[in-house]
Amino acid sequence: MLGLEEKMGFNRIKIILVSLVLLIGLLWAAILRQPDEQLHLVFCDVGEGDAILLYRGSIQILIDGGPNQAVLTCLSRHLPFWDREIEMLVSTHPDADHITGLVDVIERYDVKQFVLNAVGKDSGVYQEFKEAVLAEGSPVYFPEEGDEISLESIKLAVLWPLSQEKVLGATTMAGEVNETSVAFQLSYGDFDVLLPGDISSQVESRLALEDVEVLKVAHHGSRYSTSELLLKKSLPELAIISVGKNSFGHPTKEVLEKLKELGIEMMRTDEKGEIEIVSDGKTWGIR
Repeated sequence: MLGLEEKMGFNRIKIILVSLVLLIGLLWAAILRQPDEQLHLVFCDVGEGDAILLYRGSIQILIDGGPNQAVLTCLSRHLPFWDREIEMLVSTHPDADHITGLVDVIERYDVKQFVLNAVGKDSGVYQEFKEAVLAEGSPVYFPEEGDEISLESIKLAVLWPLSQEKVLGATTMAGEVNETSVAFQLSYGDFDVLLPGDISSQVESRLALEDVEVLKVAHHGSRYSTSELLLKKSLPELAIISVGKNSFGHPTKEVLEKLKELGIEMMRTDEKGEIEIVSDGKTWGIR
């Protein structure tokens, strides 16, 4: 039988060995999570809302944050655990299904640059978001049609809105805030994606559109968006619908039929969960 001192020594050895195994596991996890040089476009599964993560190497851009904290799970799955910086956070418009999760993101991560819709909204969650942005103290930029935002080789051409007052949350709109959504064309080499926020067909008709490989369907598949004109001008190969359980009938039969008639492949986050697209700037595919 082992004496007390021998048992204590044996236990110390076990603790050291277990610690070494855990350390090696963490090191391997870190190596495997090293960012590559391809563009990753992730449509996070946040339910009835939008949250889109773009990253390449150490550059990360988050567009909207969904209606809950699910965006944090999406970020933790794709960003290295030691990386607590987000280079750019974009809010397309102030509806709760797009900004609620951003409040938690700002608290958890160090945001270097804000790109925001200048339109405010009289709601509790918008006030929380506004206070979080101001407390972060990072630069705030209000985009407008014709602007181009670049982070290394990732480019965001601003297609909408028109010029707005440049005071955080000071501009108010009598109409629907969806119509003020910041709409982008994302370009990475020859790979292009149309990200129209929640705009309607009326605004879609005013956009300067080009051919794209991927379309993020506006307003979760509402029948008031995704016109035949937009689809024929942008000619996407793949349409992504970010949607969850809802009482609005999203995505609507009208939108689904348009996509089918034009031979556009469609994927939904409520059916597929998180959707990740990867591109080297020439080719692209779904991971």
